[in-house]
Amino acid sequence: MAALFLAVVAVVAALLSVGSGTAPAAVPGAPPTPPVYTKWGPPLTMTTIDGDEFIIDANGVPHRIAPTGDNSYAIAAHDFMNKQLEKTGLAYDPKTETGFQYIYQNDEKPLVPKGKIASGALSGTTADMLKLAWSNGQLVSVDNVDVTGTSGPDATPKAISRHTQTINNKLPNGTKYQTDNVVFNADNRAQAEAVAKEFQGNPNVRIVHPGSNYDTGEFEAGTAALKQAAGHLFTASPSNCPPTPAHSVQRPGLGSGVQRAAFTVRRTTDCGEQVQQKAGGLAQGFAGGARDAGGIDFTRLELRYLADPGPGNGLRYAFQAPVAASGKGGSLTGLADARKASDSFFTWLQLEPSTFWVNLNPNEPDRIIDSGLGRTDTGRVLLEADLMLKKTTGKLIHPDTTLGASYWRSLSGKCTSFRTWIVPAPATVYTKGDELHILKSPLNVQMEAQYLKQRGGSGTVSCPQQSVQVQEHNEALFRRMILPRVVKAVNTAPEYADLRRVYLSRVAAEWYRELSRRKSTTYGEIIDEGDVDAYVTREKWKPRDTFDAYVRSYTKGEFKVTHRTRKGDYIYTNTYIYGGVDFTNVRFISLSDDQMKASWPTLAQNVGQSLDEPTKDGAKGQVWLGGGVPAEHSGTEEKGKGEGSPVRGGKAVEDGEGVVATTERWLPVAGAALLGVLVVRFVVRRRRARRRP
Repeated sequence: MAALFLAVVAVVAALLSVGSGTAPAAVPGAPPTPPVYTKWGPPLTMTTIDGDEFIIDANGVPHRIAPTGDNSYAIAAHDFMNKQLEKTGLAYDPKTETGFQYIYQNDEKPLVPKGKIASGALSGTTADMLKLAWSNGQLVSVDNVDVTGTSGPDATPKAISRHTQTINNKLPNGTKYQTDNVVFNADNRAQAEAVAKEFQGNPNVRIVHPGSNYDTGEFEAGTAALKQAAGHLFTASPSNCPPTPAHSVQRPGLGSGVQRAAFTVRRTTDCGEQVQQKAGGLAQGFAGGARDAGGIDFTRLELRYLADPGPGNGLRYAFQAPVAASGKGGSLTGLADARKASDSFFTWLQLEPSTFWVNLNPNEPDRIIDSGLGRTDTGRVLLEADLMLKKTTGKLIHPDTTLGASYWRSLSGKCTSFRTWIVPAPATVYTKGDELHILKSPLNVQMEAQYLKQRGGSGTVSCPQQSVQVQEHNEALFRRMILPRVVKAVNTAPEYADLRRVYLSRVAAEWYRELSRRKSTTYGEIIDEGDVDAYVTREKWKPRDTFDAYVRSYTKGEFKVTHRTRKGDYIYTNTYIYGGVDFTNVRFISLSDDQMKASWPTLAQNVGQSLDEPTKDGAKGQVWLGGGVPAEHSGTEEKGKGEGSPVRGGKAVEDGEGVVATTERWLPVAGAALLGVLVVRFVVRRRRARRRP
């Protein structure tokens, strides 16, 4: 038995080492070589090797970046295609770190020679360019593009046949094993049109003639990755199977260690015929947006539907966005926002509701945010919204504006200081069984006296030296003149879009918590576990950064004016406004079936259709984009459980007395095979445990 154990351990160690070390050079006709993930770095990242910058694609292949192209055809095509991206609103934006871009590749002495690698994909290291897709600073896809062209104006059938053969030879089934995508830079428009006819409908060939602006349009490159990324939304754990060959995609919310482990362990499980994510409305909307920015305003993409039929069936979701003639944001912006919604949903499930607050108070630098929430993008969004709240108020009360001047003239006494809090207003929802429709999700802004009173505390006196009458007058004035405009900004202004987005996920998570108390759900078992490792912020940010920015705002003021207002013996010059965001409690207004049919008669139909394809609601000027998580990501399936027992994620609970039964089952296997599986599970779990803080 000991010998068998050692043999199994040796096999497992060998399997886990797949991808490490140096892969043999690929040559035409040779069998594919394994990927080299652990040698060059995590997939879909930028790195420096021997002083040169490299892009690592999803197959683990390093691509050396070049400052310029090495031939005139590549330079002309590079400039033209990037300008085309700018015209359609799809180009990379350095501020948001989102969009598509073409960059030059240095094809001299590639670290991985051209040819086929694992799973039959091409290394693409000798192509002229790379097409990169970025979403909120994260690489979504890396695709290789080679450029060919001609300076001869000939458009005869013989010449066109020659150009066609050159293009085909560069592609995966050609003789050069060089690239996945080819650009042909024609000498004239007539030649471009003739070559284009030979490749009509081919998504991997693009024909351009920059001089006449002739262009057959963007590659499909990147759209497959967007579809896969949409399929990974609302998935709580990584897959051990590699990405689809020749198209790169990275799972959201995972650190590099997890990414590397997920790819390295790929050989320990039989991926077999992988369960393919259904290309629902959201995936199709992203793919369409990668080619055309029109039709959907992705900057206002919001989660509005969630359903969980239970383990074995996966999770269904649908987003809503306004229809837009010119489009806004593009699909990569939509993907970033959808990821925020997905990550926030799991953050709200993993952490206890008592931690769902942030607090910017100059007197409380040690009570900014819960430590767990402070590691996530959700916590960052809440803190930045709290800081934005001060800035919004500062603009409204600026003494050089009409509103601000009127406000200052109407104040009494010699002091004014109000603290405000962003809190949930009752959300209007429609629920039916295991389905949730979020119809309205307004946010409110409360003044401190009202906020504390609702929580059983006593009101504070901001200016104790003044009379109660003066204090009440100033508070009523602020409530009447300023507060309604602050509330409107929080609910409609673009700068609060992320706050509204994570709050929608908070509403969905609160409903999901309640659903998980009544029945077994896909992710019920992770509720209140406190593990947010997969959802930590991708930005170089820590809570203290926002607090320090607030202190600068507090001490220097949001505005500085040179004139002063004198009334009697007093001069009024400054006001300080501070507060927080508190999402600890969510209240619902549930509609009846009749109310739902009267106000939203086609909603259920639109949502259902959106799971298969983008669906427009012409009456409301909205488009629905749905999707679902494959059943392979679902929780434990329950059988033989009695009726009426509340369950959470495969754990039965009787009358609130805790866990009394588990439904995890092991299939009987042969002794040696079972030992091998146990060793693999042990190794993987130990590796995961070491990643946790």
